[in-house]
Amino acid sequence: MKKKTKIIIVVVIVVLLLLSGVGGYFYYKMKTRPTAPVKVVEVIDNVSNYTYELEDRDTEIYKDNFLKLKEVLEQEEIDYELYSSYVAKLFLIDLYTIENKISKYDVGGVEFIYPSDQEKYKNKLIDTMYKLVLDNSSNTRKQELPEVTDVIMSDATKTTYKVNEKNLASFEFTAEIKYKKDLGYDKKVKLIIAIEDSYAYVVNLTPIK
Repeated sequence: MKKKTKIIIVVVIVVLLLLSGVGGYFYYKMKTRPTAPVKVVEVIDNVSNYTYELEDRDTEIYKDNFLKLKEVLEQEEIDYELYSSYVAKLFLIDLYTIENKISKYDVGGVEFIYPSDQEKYKNKLIDTMYKLVLDNSSNTRKQELPEVTDVIMSDATKTTYKVNEKNLASFEFTAEIKYKKDLGYDKKVKLIIAIEDSYAYVVNLTPIK
């Protein structure tokens, strides 16, 4: 074998070894690069004998009203008008506070909706109000989203509401919603809370223009 050919072979081998080393280095760096932590929601409180849960990501106004709801439901005799008013407030706070939601599928207020309507309610919100909410599972979202700072309730009006062929005792409220920043979301709504089997459920929500 000629000397020139040997030199070429040696050079090729050296180049291949260098390329292999560089490739291995970058592969290792990619594999060991720290990834963004996945956003995890934890339950920090609940109401005995009810399905209501308080999560660590809930806002201060939500936490305050949750504790008031819990106090109402721990009484021997429940004041259903007061119970309904807190359900209405918590529902509106959770629905319209989108800033703390993980994605468009993380719809607020579902637990307060009448059970047979929950799936329809959730799908409707995914296709409308939550449609453009970006994923925040890595806690890196940079999107301006609403946060409710207060809900002002009017006095309740006693009424009945028909649900699945049943006329349920209900309370009708008008509520004014305050936000940390006005981003064009509903500011005044009318909603009906129906009572069934000791539970208060949201059965109707109508924005007031």
